[in-house]
Amino acid sequence: MIWKLASLAAIALAGSTDTSGRIPEPQSTGAPDRISYVGTGNGWTGGRTEWWIDRSGRGAYSTTIRVEAGGTFNAGPEGFERIRVILQPLEDMRELPCDGAVTDQGTGALNWRASDRETSLRFDFGCNFRHPDAARMRLRQASELVQQWATAK
Repeated sequence: MIWKLASLAAIALAGSTDTSGRIPEPQSTGAPDRISYVGTGNGWTGGRTEWWIDRSGRGAYSTTIRVEAGGTFNAGPEGFERIRVILQPLEDMRELPCDGAVTDQGTGALNWRASDRETSLRFDFGCNFRHPDAARMRLRQASELVQQWATAK
């Protein structure tokens, strides 16, 4: 339990020091070329949300969860950096702690691609977390920003 607390605290604080007790993956040599997300809605509503942004700031967003919406955007390199800063504390994580799950909730995967290397972090939205879910908050924040860019008139 102490390791789970430490892991979530490390995400929440977004520090560069890993105090979670997990074995970190090798550090990337630089920024990823592309960040993307694909997720499904729960067993009741269904649907799918997908988005991506590349280093230049070009990207796309689409969703069929609750409403159908989508579009392309160009947020520039600054936009890519904003998304990267939001998600950077998650870049080297490969697993989120979960104390059991409700099986009819949505799932998703956040991906980072750099040259010929791709890494992923899987989300199970039915997980029973005992503490605030900082990883989900970061994903939500990045997704909302991408959605705003893609659906702006």
